[in-house]
Amino acid sequence: MNDTLIQDSISTAFQVVTKITESEPINCWKWFALAEFVLIIFLILKRNFTTKVTARQRFKEEALKQDIDFNNIIKSSFHSTQLYDELKVKCHPDLFPTDKEKNTIAENIFQEITKNKNNKRKN
Repeated sequence: MNDTLIQDSISTAFQVVTKITESEPINCWKWFALAEFVLIIFLILKRNFTTKVTARQRFKEEALKQDIDFNNIIKSSFHSTQLYDELKVKCHPDLFPTDKEKNTIAENIFQEITKNKNNKRKN
């Protein structure tokens, strides 16, 4: 539909230009109007044929530009319970019953470990 409309407009403009040049002396305003018409057609065609970048495409392009550490992702996803168990044993407050200062530090670390037990993302 748009193609036929554009072709009809161009052929009509061509007929008008040929009539103007045959019957009347050169009028610069008519040529200026014709140039504007061609510019408008060009801008309409350009707008129709350009692709629009969606937010999803922008997000995909930004994600592909970033460096991803797959080794860290695999370790944090599949080995987190083993790591938790190791840290739980090493930092348990019962390992330091005589030293009150170490016991307090170990207790704080142990609470932090248990609080982040299911946190699988690297901070």
